[in-house]
Amino acid sequence: MRQDLITYEDGQQCCPSCDAPLPAHDTWPGARDPFCGRAACDVEGRKGKWGIYIGLNERRCEAPDCENFLPPGKYGARTVYFTCSYRCWLKRRSKGTRELTCGCGCGEEFLGQGVMPTMDGLSFLSQKHFGDYQRKKNIAKTSGVFVDIVVEYLEGYAALHYKDQASVRGSLAPFFTFLNEKCIKDLNEVTPKTVTQYLAWAAKSGRRNASRFISSVSMFFRWAIVQGYRTGNNPVVSRIHNMRTPRRLPRPLEADELAFAWQLLDERGNTRQRLVMAIAEEAGLRVGEICQLRLQDVDLVRRRLFIRLPNKGSQERWAFFSDKTARYYKDWLRERDPTCGHDHLLHNSLGRKCERRWLAGDLKRVMCKKYRGKTVHQTGFDKWSIHRLRHTMASRLVAAGADAATVMAAGGWRTYETMAGYARVDPQQSQRGYDEAIRKSRFDKTTENKTTKVLSLPEVLQQLKIQHK
Repeated sequence: MRQDLITYEDGQQCCPSCDAPLPAHDTWPGARDPFCGRAACDVEGRKGKWGIYIGLNERRCEAPDCENFLPPGKYGARTVYFTCSYRCWLKRRSKGTRELTCGCGCGEEFLGQGVMPTMDGLSFLSQKHFGDYQRKKNIAKTSGVFVDIVVEYLEGYAALHYKDQASVRGSLAPFFTFLNEKCIKDLNEVTPKTVTQYLAWAAKSGRRNASRFISSVSMFFRWAIVQGYRTGNNPVVSRIHNMRTPRRLPRPLEADELAFAWQLLDERGNTRQRLVMAIAEEAGLRVGEICQLRLQDVDLVRRRLFIRLPNKGSQERWAFFSDKTARYYKDWLRERDPTCGHDHLLHNSLGRKCERRWLAGDLKRVMCKKYRGKTVHQTGFDKWSIHRLRHTMASRLVAAGADAATVMAAGGWRTYETMAGYARVDPQQSQRGYDEAIRKSRFDKTTENKTTKVLSLPEVLQQLKIQHK
């Protein structure tokens, strides 16, 4: 529990004026002496010489997106943030008191911390604005003389045709870094030989995904030819530069690994983390899909979750869950803040909806021995990926005898090849299936040889004639 938060049970604290027991409540810095709110106590509270007394329905909360009134009571004379609850106090404190201008270029003004460390001496309205600034900075650094063309492509064609903007930027960044190192300043100077040299350079410098995403470079040149930035043909030749993508085997968690993960969650996790783990294990949802879940997307009667757009498969679907998810869903509803201001199923400690990277990091902080290079636990996993639970779900269904169509529908896969990359077939089960098929094949062959031939009537008469002779 935070040192700045004090929680009182029902009747544990009394009104400073009439000594009437107060209901269960919290206190936080600047709001340590609540009153019962009666008219007589209201008069007595205003007579006090210390602090600031605020009566019932007298002043609204200063936290962002909160319209509640402050509870009646004495507030410190030096109180900076007047809020209705500890959660709102955290929200307001994170905003700060200093008037700042966002450094991403949007020009918006906001309240920030007075001594907050900033990037390049700049402050940002939110994490999103900081991310926009970082992206622009990285694009300018990697693109060099091609920065204007690359920005036009990313903000135009790529923004309309690609769902994952990060992968497009990540595939183009090393390519233009290579062009700048080779002092190539015109797209017409790029030849198929240049692309081959780029792939060799990328492999040597440890950029293993360069060959995998060469199609993004090819699409950029198609766009550049149409826009008039290049007069020649596309320098990316598919038969030469496209390499077969190696396929990894499915990576489900073993039974002991899964049991250990739940042990860690029981020891040092919270209800939100247990719910996320249960959804990923039983429904096989991706982290982004879990973050997008709304309260109305959970059908507890039919035990299913509605996966809304946008998602990786670009299709709406239902995902099913079982007892574990139902259990932790009920536990989470008892802890979920109904005043968080949104209908997303999950929220963080400040009541804000969970983002994909934050939620993945939240689980890593509990599961791993090290987090962001620092040792945080003596026991745990060396590495943790919640996506492996998607492999676990598919492999469990296959082991239980589910057909391919059922597994594909459960995971939202469109092709059998994609599903096969997640569902592992147990080697012993595969061996038993092979032996059974061989035995069945031999039995069918033997039976076929022993099958009695049914003669037609003319053939029967012919056989009788032969016997009489």
